[in-house]
Amino acid sequence: MDACFTQKRRKGRAETRDVPRTHPDTVFVPEDDVDAMEQEVAQLRSRREDRTHLPDADVVERNLKLPNSVLDGCNDSFTAADERRQKASTQFFADTGLMAMLCRHDRVLWLVNMTAAGEKQHYALSLVRRLFDHLPHHVTVGLLYDIACQLHRSIVKWGFLGALAQRLSYAISVFHAFGHQWPCQVIYHPRKCTGFGLSDGEGCERFWSSIQRLIPSLRVSGVSFTWMNASLYLLVHSIISACLSLIPK
Repeated sequence: MDACFTQKRRKGRAETRDVPRTHPDTVFVPEDDVDAMEQEVAQLRSRREDRTHLPDADVVERNLKLPNSVLDGCNDSFTAADERRQKASTQFFADTGLMAMLCRHDRVLWLVNMTAAGEKQHYALSLVRRLFDHLPHHVTVGLLYDIACQLHRSIVKWGFLGALAQRLSYAISVFHAFGHQWPCQVIYHPRKCTGFGLSDGEGCERFWSSIQRLIPSLRVSGVSFTWMNASLYLLVHSIISACLSLIPK
């Protein structure tokens, strides 16, 4: 799972939206679901703000394995971990980027259209909940994310996802792991976590590279055209990749 802020869409002069059109095989999470998750996150954070908490104390919070000082160091090392950091101007762009969730075979499962200036956690939580909606109730999920330690911390601290949180295990994407604190690498590096095998978690980076040719046309298109065109591209890309995998090497 990862976010990309190069897939932006400019605001129209009248700041109006085109007629809604949805591809029947779209992989975009509905905007209503994303908005609902944003409201849920805001409510949970405001509800628990008054609880006893020592933000400056170097302690290990419940259900976590790292002290606050280590997690704070990782948070300071990555701009993606700072939700308040502006990565795209909402003054000029209606859509600021995409967040994707891929399987370990680098196939796109779901996409979220981002409209905020930063990498807000409710986008990632929307993708996770969408995935669980399509899985049996006994299935557990291993999540590879470049700031998985921060997402895990927030889920534990604020109670995001409810009972679904117990079915998640976390690891940091291989190449991003070297930017984290050493104790964090010991806990969250996928080579040190059970169940992740040789998955590197960098499928999203390869995916962003494969769709970079869409940037010029989608930068000035309407939102519905963007979603439709991206869905068609992904469908064709998946078919071509599947055909190429059948060719003997």
